[in-house]
Amino acid sequence: MKFYRRNTDWWVVFAAFDLPDFDPSPLWISQRANLSVDVVVEALEGLAVLGFLKKDQGSFSPIKGKDFVNFDVKNKPKSEVLEEHSIIAHQILNQLEPDALAAVDHRCFAANLEILQELYSDISTAFEKAYSKSKDAKPKDRIFKMTFTAVDVLKAKGR
Repeated sequence: MKFYRRNTDWWVVFAAFDLPDFDPSPLWISQRANLSVDVVVEALEGLAVLGFLKKDQGSFSPIKGKDFVNFDVKNKPKSEVLEEHSIIAHQILNQLEPDALAAVDHRCFAANLEILQELYSDISTAFEKAYSKSKDAKPKDRIFKMTFTAVDVLKAKGR
């Protein structure tokens, strides 16, 4: 059940460059990230085309100042944002294997828009805090994929 994993597998390959024992060999990345060598090679080549990695004499290295996060959704139609988020959420959920370390929470509650906006702000701040701290973290021995979804399930009433 590995549907919809391609682009988040690329994120894993890119994040692997930050591991302390990193070896730029596609075989090492494949073994460490539990990805096929074909997926790793495709990701390395694709990330180079996208401008996140540079290739020099067959070896890849990250381009300084390039981060593979912070998707700008402000200028996209809502339908496109939701479709992309759904695909990414599926990609992340497909990593939930019995032996995978995971943090999961589910909630459903009646509230109002103000509470959701505050929650989203808190979660965005927490994601950014974790990401910023990860840049200097020692040891770096894990790669985490994360997503957040909240949806109003009531029929529109007076909106």
